[in-house]
Amino acid sequence: MSSFGIGLVNSCFYFGALLGTISAHKIISKIGHIRAFGVFTSLFSICIILHSLSYNVIFWSVLRFILGFCYCALLMLIESWLNEKAKNTVRSTVLGFYETVFYFSFGIGVLLIGVNFDNATIFAISACLIMFSSLPLNLIRIKQPQQPKASKISLPKIYTLVPLALVTSIIAGMLLNGFFSMSSLFILLQGYGAKEVSYFMFSVVLGGFLSQFLIGTISDKMGRKFTIILCASISLAVMLLFLFFDMNIYLQCVFAFLLGTLTCLYALALARANDMLEDKSLTVEVGRAVLFCYYLSSLFSPLILGFLMQKFGHMGFVWFYTACLVFLILFAIGKPNIQRGRYKRNPGNMVIYDD
Repeated sequence: MSSFGIGLVNSCFYFGALLGTISAHKIISKIGHIRAFGVFTSLFSICIILHSLSYNVIFWSVLRFILGFCYCALLMLIESWLNEKAKNTVRSTVLGFYETVFYFSFGIGVLLIGVNFDNATIFAISACLIMFSSLPLNLIRIKQPQQPKASKISLPKIYTLVPLALVTSIIAGMLLNGFFSMSSLFILLQGYGAKEVSYFMFSVVLGGFLSQFLIGTISDKMGRKFTIILCASISLAVMLLFLFFDMNIYLQCVFAFLLGTLTCLYALALARANDMLEDKSLTVEVGRAVLFCYYLSSLFSPLILGFLMQKFGHMGFVWFYTACLVFLILFAIGKPNIQRGRYKRNPGNMVIYDD
């Protein structure tokens, strides 16, 4: 499969996720959180297993679309549940624990790429893990939360209120999800194998997990604008090293650890949006707009990266990230500093925004 073809298949996942941000809440509100969780985990597992039946690009694209929709729906379901049940005094702690579990699980999943399993085994293990996740909820008697009605999204209106937040979420979606979709191809095009891919991706996940705590403290003390520029500058420095120096895979993994700051950009965008809002009744609408932009940009980044790497090899990946980071830094510099609230460590996959 060509580099562009790989990007096309991965883009279908984010197209499904984008649709999920618009319509998944309607399904959850109609059938409830518990039954919706069962439906989406079952559908997720079925689609994973179906991957092993055929390697047709169109077939995989359809499956990835459904997976993206289910993925977004499950995150929306879990995070809305956490936000409603957790009290204000412990919400940050609860979300911090949720984030820890998310990044730990993601890191373990990335390392499985390097294990010498055949394709059918990988798909079977993935499907089993998804189904196991539904067992506790189906075995425990628990009262499910009420799903609030979502408000309409007006992007032009939101942009006038929180321009830096929207632009940051767009860049975050392109860079973070572009990385998880296409960084494996970046390593493979250099002549390395699946084991090296898992090392490289795990380095970024580990860096993202550890950077959350430090970036949160810096954000509270120095402001969102400064921290956005700081995270983008650190990642830009890494890309410039990739651009001008020929490094082996182990040195690349060391510097990739610093790319973990990219995982903080989405949370910083949400925090910046919250700080800018004077009318708190717009919180949900703004949060969904930020999320919509995040997934909208995620839809296009694999296509762009696939095209660039097909034309310019693995350096197309580096040039794309360099251009996006330079744009974000220049855009952020021109925006004002504002009085800030307290930073919440929302992970890059956060779907529900709650003040």
